[in-house]
Amino acid sequence: MEHDVILLEQQSLEALRHNYPQLQQLEGSLTFVAEAESTILTATAWHFSEQANFLLKQSGLKTAILDMLDSLVAQRKQQRIRPNREGRLVINAGKFGIEWLTEGGSSILLYQHVG
Repeated sequence: MEHDVILLEQQSLEALRHNYPQLQQLEGSLTFVAEAESTILTATAWHFSEQANFLLKQSGLKTAILDMLDSLVAQRKQQRIRPNREGRLVINAGKFGIEWLTEGGSSILLYQHVG
């Protein structure tokens, strides 16, 4: 089953690349977290230039990326594949991938608790 989920991740990234040629112009990353009981993302941190952020919003790519990541997190949790709560999507001029982080591997949740 784990192989099937990893294959789904690769296919999802390839579909995104095919449907959004704008990815060739982007460079940056997105760190994401889903709470333990949630099957969707609960926090994100976008690390892109102002121009890239504008392109992400205008093209609908931002929504497509979030939808894809929600789906992948849900699949990993459903199949009990770990890590499944935190990760980083890195985009570098059309080449991109997901790095799944061990729990506590991202610093997003720290910002939620800063007073």
